[in-house]
Amino acid sequence: MAAGADRLRRWARPVELVERTRWLFCLIALLSAALLVPTAVRGAEPVTALLATAATALLGLVWVHRYVTRRAVLAADLAEAALVGAAVALTAPPTMVLGLAFPGLWFRAVYGTSRRALLHCTLVVAGMVGGLSLWHLVPGHDGSSRGTELLGCVPLLFVTMAGARHLASALLAREQGQLRSTALTELGRGLLSAADREEVVERALRAAVAVCGATPGLASVLVVAEPGGARTLHTAGAWRGPLPEVLTGVHLPVRGAVDDRPVRVDGGPLDALADRPGEWVAVTHPALEHGWLLVGAPDRVAAEGVPALHSVLTQSSLAMRNLDAHRALAERARTDDLTGLANRAAFTEALERAAADPAARFSVAFVDLDDFKVVNDGHGHAAGDELLRCVAQRLRLAVREGDLCARLGGDEFAVLVRGLAGAAVTDLAGRLVEALCEPVPVPGGPVRVGASVGVAHRGPGEDAEQVVQHADVAMYAAKAAGKNRVRVFTP
Repeated sequence: MAAGADRLRRWARPVELVERTRWLFCLIALLSAALLVPTAVRGAEPVTALLATAATALLGLVWVHRYVTRRAVLAADLAEAALVGAAVALTAPPTMVLGLAFPGLWFRAVYGTSRRALLHCTLVVAGMVGGLSLWHLVPGHDGSSRGTELLGCVPLLFVTMAGARHLASALLAREQGQLRSTALTELGRGLLSAADREEVVERALRAAVAVCGATPGLASVLVVAEPGGARTLHTAGAWRGPLPEVLTGVHLPVRGAVDDRPVRVDGGPLDALADRPGEWVAVTHPALEHGWLLVGAPDRVAAEGVPALHSVLTQSSLAMRNLDAHRALAERARTDDLTGLANRAAFTEALERAAADPAARFSVAFVDLDDFKVVNDGHGHAAGDELLRCVAQRLRLAVREGDLCARLGGDEFAVLVRGLAGAAVTDLAGRLVEALCEPVPVPGGPVRVGASVGVAHRGPGEDAEQVVQHADVAMYAAKAAGKNRVRVFTP
C-alpha cells in the first residue's frame, strides 16, 4: 500500500519548475502516442497493427523510465531511436510518426547535456531512415511510402530540438542557480549558530557538496601544500573516484603572492582524476595555513559554480575568524590581565561546577600575600606588578596540572584542588608557602614576601559559597597566627 502511494506521489504534479516541465512534456508525449495509435493502425493488417501498437507502447515505457529515473542514458536513447524506426516501418503513412518524434524530442531535451540531446536527435533521424528502408517489406504497405515528406521534416526536427534544448538549458540554469543560492543561504544560517571550528568545516563541506551537486561538471578539492605535494582534505563534485592522499605534480601559486581571488593553475594531473576535465583555479583558504581550494570545471560551469564555492570558502573562513575572536574575548573575560591566571569570575564558575555534584569532594586554598603593601609602596607599582606576576608563575609551578589557580584581586589568590584530601592538600598548601617565601627580583632590587594560606575541605551538603567562607576564615586564622603559614578550617 505504501509503494502504491509512492507511485501516485511520483506522478503527482511536481512543484519545482524543471520537474513540472518534465512531468508536462512526458504526459504530452504519452498522450500523443495514445491519440496516434488508433489512427495509425486503422486499416492495417492485424499483425502490423499489433506490432505498431506494441512498438508505441514500448516507446511509452522508455519515456516513463526516463521520467521515473530522472536520467537520460544512452541505452534508452538507442531504444527510442529503434522503436521510432519500427513505428515508421509499421505505419502508413510513415509521416504520422512525426506525432511521436516531436513530443519525444521536447521531452528528451529537458534531460542531460546539449551534446547528448543532439546525439539523441541524430539517432532518431537514423531510426526513421532505417524504418523507411523497411517500409515496403511490411505486409499491407503498397504504393508510395511518402518518405520524401518524412525526410523533409528532418531539418525541422533539429530546429525543434535546438529550441527545446535552449528552453531546457534556461530552466536547468535557473534551477541550478536556485539550488546554489539555497545552499549558500543555509550555510550562512547554520554558521550563525556554529559552536566550534569542526562544525564550521562540516557545514562548509555540506554546502560545497550541494553546490557541486547543483552544478554538473564542477569538481573541488581542499588541499594543504606540503613539501611532497598537496595533501587532500575534502573533495566534492565530479570525480571518478577517491583521490589519492597526496596529489603530486600540482603546482600551487606562491602563498602571499596572490590575494583571495581565484587564480588559474595547471590542472593536468587533476584532469585524469576528474569526471569532466576543464579549467582549474586555486583559491587561498584564509583560515587554513597553506590551504588551497582547487576548483575545476568546463568554462560555462566554472563561471556559475566557482563563485559559489568561493562564497562557501569565504563564509566559512569568516565564521572561523569570528569563532576565534569570540573565543579570545571569552578567554580574556575569564583571565586576569596582569598575571594570566584565571580571574575571580572563572574561579567562581569552576567552583560552582564542582559543587553541582553533591557527592564531589574538593578543597579550596586561599592565598594572601604578607607585606605586599610594603613592597608596593616602597618600590612602586611597577615592582608590585612584577611581584604579582612572579607569584602567579610560582603558583602555577607548585600546583598540579588539574588544579585551578586564580587571582581574585589585589594580592589575593586561590587554588581549587580536586582529587586530593586531608594531609595531601595541606602538603600542597605548604609547598605554596615555601615557593612564595623565596626572594623576588623586581625593579629596585630583590624583595621578599610571605603568604598566609587558608584551606577548606568541602563537607557533606556544603555548597560553593560555604567552602569559600571557610577557606577565608582559615586564611585569616593563618595571618593571626603569625603569617607565612597554613591553617585548615575545622568546624
